[in-house]
Amino acid sequence: MSGVLMAAIAATLIGGVMQAAPDRPGRATLLGQPCRARQVLGGTVVRDRKTGREMFAVTNMNEAQGGELILIDVERDSARVFRFPTGAGSWNVREVPGDRLVIGTFFDGTFLIFDLRAERFVHHVRFGKEEYLWNTAVGADGRIYTGTYPGGRLGALDLESYTVEDCGAPAPPNLYLRYVSATHDGRLLCSFSTEKPVEKLYDPRTRAWSDVPEAIKGVSVAGTWDGYLTAGSRLFAGPGFTPVAPMFPTPPADQGAWSIDPTLTTDTMLVLRQGKTVYGWRKGEPTLTMLAEADLRGGRYMGVLQDGRLVGIRGQDYFVCRPGETAPRLRPIPGESSPRNLFFLKVDERGRVWSGAPFGQTLMCFDPRTRKAVNTRTVCDGGGEVYDVAFQDGRVYAVAYSGGDIIVYEPDRPWDQWNNKNPRTIASVTPGYIRPVAGARFGPDGKLYSGWMAGYGRYGGAVAVTDPATGATELIENPLGEQAVSGLAVDMRPGSGMAYVGTSLEANGLPHKQGELPRFGVLDIAARKVLFSREFAGAASVRSIVFDPQTNLVAFIAGTQMRLFDPERRAFLPLPDDLPQPRTGLVLAPASAPGSRPSAQREASAGAILFGSGKDLIAFRTADRTWRKIAEPPENFGNVAVSSQGDIYLSAGPSLYRIAW
Repeated sequence: MSGVLMAAIAATLIGGVMQAAPDRPGRATLLGQPCRARQVLGGTVVRDRKTGREMFAVTNMNEAQGGELILIDVERDSARVFRFPTGAGSWNVREVPGDRLVIGTFFDGTFLIFDLRAERFVHHVRFGKEEYLWNTAVGADGRIYTGTYPGGRLGALDLESYTVEDCGAPAPPNLYLRYVSATHDGRLLCSFSTEKPVEKLYDPRTRAWSDVPEAIKGVSVAGTWDGYLTAGSRLFAGPGFTPVAPMFPTPPADQGAWSIDPTLTTDTMLVLRQGKTVYGWRKGEPTLTMLAEADLRGGRYMGVLQDGRLVGIRGQDYFVCRPGETAPRLRPIPGESSPRNLFFLKVDERGRVWSGAPFGQTLMCFDPRTRKAVNTRTVCDGGGEVYDVAFQDGRVYAVAYSGGDIIVYEPDRPWDQWNNKNPRTIASVTPGYIRPVAGARFGPDGKLYSGWMAGYGRYGGAVAVTDPATGATELIENPLGEQAVSGLAVDMRPGSGMAYVGTSLEANGLPHKQGELPRFGVLDIAARKVLFSREFAGAASVRSIVFDPQTNLVAFIAGTQMRLFDPERRAFLPLPDDLPQPRTGLVLAPASAPGSRPSAQREASAGAILFGSGKDLIAFRTADRTWRKIAEPPENFGNVAVSSQGDIYLSAGPSLYRIAW
């Protein structure tokens, strides 16, 4: 008898009543597109061609609706938004001759041209098959140059013909040409990473590459000012990059190191940074002018207004900083964000659905009863995104890329992230680990367990064990070898002391690890000892590990296949040949809940492992290893979550659905 037929006629005892499983698929109800957040990565100051006022032009990421150019009028605290014709976002925006802006996009590696007079995008051209166009620089030939990922290539946009030339990738096997800087003589200083970091020079006049001279080796980002190349606190002159002494006032020597800011420096103003203090200097002035001394706490200055005020971005806010201010005056970026994709999906003890956007470093809380959503501001100082959350005693514990932050948030208390009160970063696993790809969950000991990938340019991973009361965190590094920890579950039996770990060949900024296979293992947490390990050929990762407390079995995904493991026997169990391949993570539905009433909805999923396969929602029971399709939403979905009362939620891009019968 097939697994589908067996499941269809099965009955389960719920709340003391035996009830047959529903014989029809559940119905998906669209609840809305509740996640709203911004992710501003590029910015500059331009002049409004109609009013003459200065505008803060920023590029905003939106993977669901398309990237945006936002022109903020800082005097009126208003904005106009222009949707990209293609691309999810951009790390750069540059004004060029002809009343135009040039923007280089990701994830489709395209140059966009925006007409400042007409206030519309007038052209776009893609650079081969590249996915990211990083920063831009102007070469001696007047073309706009950019570096790429994953080809590690240099591209040049001709502003007259709007054609793009591929200038090559001279530093293999590096995937990133992350920074391109114009030199004082119009060449391009190119910084490649992350496998074999190196700098190269490209000459637009000869279209030739060369090694950098000894004087500027190790310089990844540079600027120009008054005919000199600037890097840190150093200046260089001539074709050989001869070091020269500063010919301007410098910050107080007893206040620490200083540097020239290549982003804020303009043709008329040299901008210096010393700690939190920003200085400006114009030729002929006897001393430096202090522009700001604010603690930005993860914010970034992006431009200088004519009167010397600095403008910048911190998370969901922009700011204008005046001399003497010790903290930026944060203002929400005007207007409502367009819907964003739901990056993950979890349901708390009160039945509220939690998620966050891919990049933006925010949280979204949706109440299904009122159908109202709350989107937070930035939950920590570091940029990036929240990967997962777990709940304990009414608190939300979040793990975030790229600062390796572990954060606690109390939704019912006043918001005060600026002072690290609520939400509060209680631990960080950087610099070693930055991306929590295995998510977070609580163990039977009340501690928070999370799984991490190593920082850029390094293979490896770790399990972090955090005391939620104190934030004290212990790392179990590379438990199954130097591979990222991509799957994690904790044995919920009191006293078992075991965790189940999966690994991945993926790494930050590196290709998949060669010569190894991903692994699944059983870890004795206290002894830091691996009790069992198995490798999986044909897979890149072992992920989405679930411990079923009803059967004490462990399910996970290796590559594209679901696996079932018996910890007692240390053996893998056979699964039905017709079991669909999971396209989402695995989620365990509760077997029962206090006070719950029998219902077709609960019966369809009670005690089952849920996952998506195409448009099908599958319920698999580990007890008898049977499965059935319980719903068919109108579109492919990426996340599944279930409440303690058996309510099932799905997300497809920005859309949130609830399943009902």
